[in-house]
Amino acid sequence: MEQVQRRAKVSALAQRNLTEKMGRNSGGGRCNSGEWLKEQVEEMRVSCEKAQKANRAKTEFISTLTHELRMPIHVIVGCGDLLLDGAWGMLQENQKAIVVKMRQNASYLFDLISDLMELNRLDGGRGVTRCEEIDINGLLEEMKMVARLMPKTEGVVLEVMTPAGLPLLISDRDRLKIILRNLVGNAIKFTKEGRITISAHFDPEDQMMELTVRDTGIGIDEKERQHIFEMFWQGDDSHARPFGGVGLGLYIVKRLGDQIGAEIEVESEKGKGSLFQLRIPLQPY
Repeated sequence: MEQVQRRAKVSALAQRNLTEKMGRNSGGGRCNSGEWLKEQVEEMRVSCEKAQKANRAKTEFISTLTHELRMPIHVIVGCGDLLLDGAWGMLQENQKAIVVKMRQNASYLFDLISDLMELNRLDGGRGVTRCEEIDINGLLEEMKMVARLMPKTEGVVLEVMTPAGLPLLISDRDRLKIILRNLVGNAIKFTKEGRITISAHFDPEDQMMELTVRDTGIGIDEKERQHIFEMFWQGDDSHARPFGGVGLGLYIVKRLGDQIGAEIEVESEKGKGSLFQLRIPLQPY
């Protein structure tokens, strides 16, 4: 949608410039000249090609850069795991706390770079939806393990609630994991006490799988709720904001949710927490 809006703005600007040029040249009779019109069309074509070439170069640069950044961070995360597992001897408690902090922050950087890579793929129109059978109970337990590696306030309880006998979901597992990782990551970032609950429910009447992330965090103001899925938008624009991030998580959630046919519902009250629910067709339409 944003790309369509940007293209519409560019088209409107080009049309306005063309109208102004025709008005300036109307005195000499050139506005009726086919040659002059062809020159303008050719000029616009060349400008469009240059813009497309520059955009492709930007996409390739970001792709290469994020890949190069991910590799050393992946090594740091791996070394942290080995240290915590006692590969080079058991750590003392104070040493373990330092390694855990290093591991958590490296994971945060890794996830941030992964978001940039996904955004680059979305803007470049790349990536194909690959559907497969997904065991929701297994997926949510996996997300719980991922969430434990994210930096969070000590004492916040993280729980997974899934009923037995959930049917298999046919969807894109990788994109669903990215969506859940961002929703859980947001919940952790904005919850300083209480609990975060990841749950699943199947609606047999509508044949929809409902995945919910609920927290007892700071909540979202009603005026802010209409903006939360916009790219780079954050509730606090000050450089000293306490929660960090660059405002990509929920934008990516919305874009990927649209691609897998998911509906996203948000309930929140300032100071009382938030609920994000995905409603996904059990099978793609």
